[in-house]
Amino acid sequence: MKILGFVGSMRKNRNTYQVVKSCLDAAEASDKNVETEIVYVADLKIEPCKACYELCSVKPYVCVVKDDLQKVLEKMVEADAIVLGCPRYFLIPSKMTAFMERLACLSFFTEMNHPEARHPLEDKPCGLIAVSGGADVMPVLKHLMNFALCLRMKVITLKAYPYFGVGGEGDITKDEDLKPLENAKILGQKLVETIKTKNY
Repeated sequence: MKILGFVGSMRKNRNTYQVVKSCLDAAEASDKNVETEIVYVADLKIEPCKACYELCSVKPYVCVVKDDLQKVLEKMVEADAIVLGCPRYFLIPSKMTAFMERLACLSFFTEMNHPEARHPLEDKPCGLIAVSGGADVMPVLKHLMNFALCLRMKVITLKAYPYFGVGGEGDITKDEDLKPLENAKILGQKLVETIKTKNY
């Protein structure tokens, strides 16, 4: 089983990374057959969508812009589950925006040009994580959820607020309200359970 985690922060080894890693570590600890990988979106060469209407998705889910997007999409397809972690900027980091925009546009134009094509990420379990320095994380989680649903993924919910993902505000090690590190572990375990039972 492979779980692929994305860190949307422009800073390495900080809050977003720590919460994503807590999630993936718990997934690995819950089953010896689980392997995980973290991808920093900031390290990827992904340009904004160029609105190539006449060229987009001539082949289903293939973008004509030659950068890292297609390689990343292949990694997502190969994974059994996805974790999307993102900090709150205005609203999110520009690199994460480009990543999400390109995949969303690719999905939209493929559906328009090839309505018979099944989305390669359809029903794939997806965990959402958002952190901030103190502002409300709900707008970021909603943005991530819209993106995940656009790609037809299955968002894994929790029984603790904010329910459809993990939130963290301020010092994540001291956040007793949202408990990001604790809930990230629960999310990791739920992802593995979902993969194993194919309960999606």
